Amino acid sequence: MHDVDQTYLAAAESDITPLNIALGTIGAIAFVVAWGIFFRGALRMVRIIAQGQSAKDRWLPFIPRAAEVVVEFLAHTKMIKNRTVGIAHWFVMVGFLLGMVLWFEALPQTFDPHFHWPVIGSSPIYHLVDEILGIATFVGILVLIVIRQVKHPRNPALFSRFAGSKFLPAYTIEAIVFFEGLGMIMVKAGKIAMTGESDPVTDFFTRHVAELLPNSPTMVTVFAFIKLMSGVMFLILVGSNLTWGVAWHRFSAFFNIYFKRELGSRRALGAAKEMVSNGKVLTMENTDPDVDNLGAGKIEDFSWKGWLDFTTCTECGRCQSQCPAWNTGKPLSPKLLIMGLRDHGYAKAPYLLAGGRTDTAGEQIGLVNKDGTVDEAALEKIPAEARAEAERALVGPAGEDGALGGVIDPEVLWSCTTCGACVEQCPVDIEHVDHIVDMRRYQVLIESEFPHELAGLFKNLENKGNPWGQSSSQRTAWIDEMDIDIPVYGQDVESFDGFEYLFWVGCAGAFEDRAKKTTKAVAELLDVAAVNFLVLGRARPAPVTPPAARATSSCSRCSRSRTSSSSTRSSTASPRSSARSS
Repeated sequence: MHDVDQTYLAAAESDITPLNIALGTIGAIAFVVAWGIFFRGALRMVRIIAQGQSAKDRWLPFIPRAAEVVVEFLAHTKMIKNRTVGIAHWFVMVGFLLGMVLWFEALPQTFDPHFHWPVIGSSPIYHLVDEILGIATFVGILVLIVIRQVKHPRNPALFSRFAGSKFLPAYTIEAIVFFEGLGMIMVKAGKIAMTGESDPVTDFFTRHVAELLPNSPTMVTVFAFIKLMSGVMFLILVGSNLTWGVAWHRFSAFFNIYFKRELGSRRALGAAKEMVSNGKVLTMENTDPDVDNLGAGKIEDFSWKGWLDFTTCTECGRCQSQCPAWNTGKPLSPKLLIMGLRDHGYAKAPYLLAGGRTDTAGEQIGLVNKDGTVDEAALEKIPAEARAEAERALVGPAGEDGALGGVIDPEVLWSCTTCGACVEQCPVDIEHVDHIVDMRRYQVLIESEFPHELAGLFKNLENKGNPWGQSSSQRTAWIDEMDIDIPVYGQDVESFDGFEYLFWVGCAGAFEDRAKKTTKAVAELLDVAAVNFLVLGRARPAPVTPPAARATSSCSRCSRSRTSSSSTRSSTASPRSSARSS
């Protein structure tokens, strides 16, 4: 054993040349600098995300949330819907995570081409994992590169999901991953060519590549240096570009999945997100319009989870490809909306980090002197670009003659049908609809800006208590059209006692002709099944999410609300589905 160690040391010493020392030194310096840049960028990103509002409900329960991360990570439950892309991405993902062990190995290999990790480096399992990771990473990224080119938006007829995505970051990351995978293969093949030792099981591919290579320790050093520098470039570029979601999602996606609102099988919307201001859930009783943020009127009005959403966007375009608005020629792209919010937020970040804040009237309340006047000196220290972003309206028309204009165009905002297809498709669980609804809330409640088509709906809700403007006396008129007795709470009975179910009809089921057919059919089925049920009376107004409305483009939301009492279960009627089309 002692003789073997001496032989290895002698071989290593003979192969360490001035080139090894030069490349190793350069690599070591670059390695340290790259990690410094990366951690500096990551720390700044955390500080920027923290500018968002509180979201206390996203931390617990821990075990179900952690389990969700593990399932989505290992099974790729969202990505695998497109099998080719899903499998290729899984290979690249595993190659990136486990390949870090091999990447760290490249640094000492630039000094000593014979180097391998002590204990594990000579084991057959390590060699086999090295073999599989190199091939999987190389093949996986090649597949993804080809797919991006085949579906490139240069051909308008394709209606590509990549339309609007930023290609420089994507191409850069693809190139880095390509050279990383190639480096895994070539370093191993070079070492086999240098030593002449291989195993048909653990080196089943690289042993054949080695037959094409010379016995050259210098070549192994060069391959290791290229492999090392590919990771170094990744760290430097990513740490310097915080809006490169195509790279940052490798780290932030785990957190974004953990903190998502709906867990388990409820992949899409669930109930509408509650209106929250500074961590407080707003109700009709506790809302103060002078203090509370009613929706999102500025980028800092979004929660930190919203900022994490914007940061994590990979620009893959799956949300865009499934969006009914985008696919029918509307101006909305969920992907471009999230990208716009992200770019605006990070451009405005220097202003926010410096303490800049404005009230609802647009007056500076953050950078002020003790006498209440604006601290002009502090404002001047903020980059002009950040100050310009701070003055932009979150929702507004595009600027003219070089002016910035609004971040999100009103037509884009109101094109959303809130169907949730974007949320369902997003592989990193971005909650597009929550952010759209929050912006709509602010536009309706504070700015009184909304499409004129909604004016009649809001007026009907205010005056008549339902979107159709029908008299409350007609709410139970559908019962008169039936041959069965249906007790009405507040009219026929004064208590829920003795009844098993409350049949919640909703506005659509009570007033809309097509939905009433479904209401009556459900009532007949309940009667045939001998279910003891009742309905609410005429005085019930349409339930509206406090303090005004969810401001969706569909009035069917009023039929989604549910009620319950201590002794009564609520059976929500199927008119909900009919109401969606009304």
